[in-house]
Amino acid sequence: TLDGEKAGLWPGFFINFHQEWNFGRDANTTGAGLLLPVNTATGLPRLGGYEQDTSITVTQRFGDAVSLSIGKFNMLDVAARTPLAGGGGLETFSHLGIAAPVSGVTPAYLVGAIASLKTSPATFTLMVYDPRNAQDPEVVRRPFRQGTTTSLSVTIPTSFGSLPGFYGVRGAYSNKEGLDLGSLTGLALPPESRTVLQKRGYYYGSFSFQQYLQASPRRPGNGWGVFADIGLSDGNPNAIRWHVVAGIGGTGVFDRDLDRWGIAYFRYELSSELKDGLARLGVPRRDEQGVEAFYNFALTPWLRVTANLQWIDPTNPARNDAVFAGLRTQVRF
Repeated sequence: TLDGEKAGLWPGFFINFHQEWNFGRDANTTGAGLLLPVNTATGLPRLGGYEQDTSITVTQRFGDAVSLSIGKFNMLDVAARTPLAGGGGLETFSHLGIAAPVSGVTPAYLVGAIASLKTSPATFTLMVYDPRNAQDPEVVRRPFRQGTTTSLSVTIPTSFGSLPGFYGVRGAYSNKEGLDLGSLTGLALPPESRTVLQKRGYYYGSFSFQQYLQASPRRPGNGWGVFADIGLSDGNPNAIRWHVVAGIGGTGVFDRDLDRWGIAYFRYELSSELKDGLARLGVPRRDEQGVEAFYNFALTPWLRVTANLQWIDPTNPARNDAVFAGLRTQVRF
């Protein structure tokens, strides 16, 4: 991150550069018949068909209340800042469905703008972006050619027995065309007939909350508590009808102020139109659910080792329950 003021430019100006590469095989290619990656850090950017990705954003802050960012965003950076469960798949939960709950309307990499306004008592965040995955160079060169997604979220801080928390609501709408999932059997039709299978526009809404149940007297911001995220879409053309993620976790336990830990449950329900259409094509699918637990052990402030364990009931009914045990090492320079 380049701080414009420290670089001799002007206050509140920042340029953020995020580069990532993937090499070799990973746990997401086991053939377990899963809907979402069990390892977020290695699932992206590979999930979009690329082994590397570059994200660059420019931010201008106007005092402490207003900020505006434009560019190409890596949305895991945004998810990583969420208290309790945040970490972007690197420090806390590994499963994508928990580390960065999937909405179906916000790609992991996007081109657009994000504006934030902090008031008393709420923070408002407006996002306007291209609904397509920005890993595709064509999206960067010619943004908004296939539509626009607009998202507005409101976050309100709370206090429960002097312990901090928040709850938030979000609504999003996109005018992009998508495959009409109620017409999946039409996939066998000639390509020139596919236009009749398009459905324009889709929406999504969510509710989330986090509440600390214990706060560290030594380190402000440290503590543990409960969290949840519930999302609902129209289910067509969005392939995910609804999801729920709930758990408990935080930072600091047994007088170890830097250790992080958590356990969470998730369930993603597929669109009924999608399940019915796939069943008619002989590809039955069901909803996916699972549980993950992790413990991030800070050997030093710059060296961390995380162990996690996942149990997943996969979306492919022909597959047995899947169990994943992981070990992750992170070095901070």
